[in-house]
Amino acid sequence: MLRLHRLNTRMTRQPLFDIDKISREIKILHGDSKRVSWNPCDGFTFDLIIPPTVYPPREDTDLLAKRIISLGNGSGKKFLEIGCGSGALSILASSLGWDVFSCDINPYAVAATYGNLRTNKLTGLVKEGGIGPEKFPFEGHYDLIIWNLPYISDSDVSEVLGPMEEAGLVDTGEKRLCERTLTKAVKANLLSKEGRILLLSKNPKLKSDNLASRVWDELEFDDGEKIYISCHWHPFSNSPNLFLETTKSTNDDLEKFESVGAHVYTSNQTMGRGRRSRSWDSGLGSYAGSWIVHNGDNVNAGLLSLAGGLAVLNSINSERVRLKWPNDLYIDNRKLCGILVEGCSKSEKTKAIMGIGINLTTKTIQNPGYAYLEEIQDIGLQEMDKILNTEVSSLLEVSDALPPVNFEVIRKLVLEKMRHFGVPRYKGKTFEDFTLNSNGELIIGPYTINDGDDVEWVQSSRMASSGSDS
Repeated sequence: MLRLHRLNTRMTRQPLFDIDKISREIKILHGDSKRVSWNPCDGFTFDLIIPPTVYPPREDTDLLAKRIISLGNGSGKKFLEIGCGSGALSILASSLGWDVFSCDINPYAVAATYGNLRTNKLTGLVKEGGIGPEKFPFEGHYDLIIWNLPYISDSDVSEVLGPMEEAGLVDTGEKRLCERTLTKAVKANLLSKEGRILLLSKNPKLKSDNLASRVWDELEFDDGEKIYISCHWHPFSNSPNLFLETTKSTNDDLEKFESVGAHVYTSNQTMGRGRRSRSWDSGLGSYAGSWIVHNGDNVNAGLLSLAGGLAVLNSINSERVRLKWPNDLYIDNRKLCGILVEGCSKSEKTKAIMGIGINLTTKTIQNPGYAYLEEIQDIGLQEMDKILNTEVSSLLEVSDALPPVNFEVIRKLVLEKMRHFGVPRYKGKTFEDFTLNSNGELIIGPYTINDGDDVEWVQSSRMASSGSDS
């Protein structure tokens, strides 16, 4: 059983180093190094020397190794490992043709990585340092950045980690270590345009405001605890992203583009539309944005629409905003946001364009039937678009170098959100139990419904009887 060993100085109030810890560090460092043969998978074996206090390769290391191997030959691209430990993953990357850069706060780990690279006749630049208040030891842009936050059994803490290594894992401040890693990578502009960050942690929901993210792998231990590899990237990095002062329709503006992820947004859409060609009165100062979210065969417009709703919910992150199936978001009983997915066919391909309209402010247009985001958040147009673009990418961007899109997860998450809005009433009957099929259609009793106008949503009698807000 492996667990993340994490210290918390806010609870202990003890100094990171005192005379006893210094003595223990010195005693541990006089211990013998261990020789291991690391075999993360068939075809890969490396001889390693592991000094005392240096984290050895374990199951979590193997999980990351297999993912790195799946990315193929590095072909001279730049690889950065933060917290390299014994250097196992840096050595693997070097053997796969990556140009390797590694760092660790533990000077013994730096020495181990450098020595193990040489022992295996491989190369890489290794420096002391890492995530912290000091300047990061490397500059430039990297195509793959990894960090494995160490996981060790509680009983092995004293054997594997000395006080110096433990200090490097102290988790203080408002942001946890992995989140701080993402923040530092963004601020230092370490990630190349098409680069990826792989983080191994216990958190499947790691996020950065500027990087898209998705879980790629997970590993469950005997006690049910899980660790995850999350992948982080610049959203739609190879697609155009345009802001227009004013336009008739952002959906129409994208008809001339082909690349998935192409994006147009505006604060003044004059001829927006909703389902069944209804007009969408955005008004000056509101948000209107559109994306090409699919260009090929087998388009699933229903699930794409649901993903759009989930992207808005994730962007706003407020319990007051609720999803009304299939494509509207409300605050109380007033409409805040509408989503429209339209398809246009060319040859044998179908291009799907998703438009999202959000009422931001009452300063330029007031309607008692509308809700406005300013009621719950103070956020500008540009910031709203940046966050929303990141969320759309996290849910829908497709690439061989990204984790696959998981529409089943999207379906389940949307269904969970729908239950907060109410329950459907159809043909005079209320259905307390409902679900969504793989096309995003509503399933109630014997009925399959694909048009939201056919259904009325009412308060659940179960929730009403319990005195809860539905």
